[in-house]
Amino acid sequence: SEAETASKVGSESERAENNFQEGYGALQHGDAKFAVTRLAAAARAMPQEARYRAYYGSALAADEDSRRLAETEMMAAIKLDPDNASYRVMLAELCFDLGFFKRAEGEIERAIALEPNNAAARKLMRKLETHRATR
Repeated sequence: SEAETASKVGSESERAENNFQEGYGALQHGDAKFAVTRLAAAARAMPQEARYRAYYGSALAADEDSRRLAETEMMAAIKLDPDNASYRVMLAELCFDLGFFKRAEGEIERAIALEPNNAAARKLMRKLETHRATR
């Protein structure tokens, strides 16, 4: 029935949100491994939810072996929510760590165009400028 479907979807999105909250909390406390499992579950359950994909990507970025997948997840989040400056900053930070400085700069410029006072974007822009000056 439609009601059954609605309640199943409701509980699934609630479960995904709970996984997200647990994963996000773990990420804030520096427990990337646990964060990856919870955020992966949230992202898999609700792949259209941009923040689940972005933060799953952010957790994956903590491990060098999963940085390619991290990039894929962040790109998916940006595709779903192109006006979110935070997701672009996450991707720019990953690009910086991978040594893709031009690409990092492009994402940061887009983030600042969307949100001129984004502190994380400004901080990374300074880091990029320092990097350029020392090369």
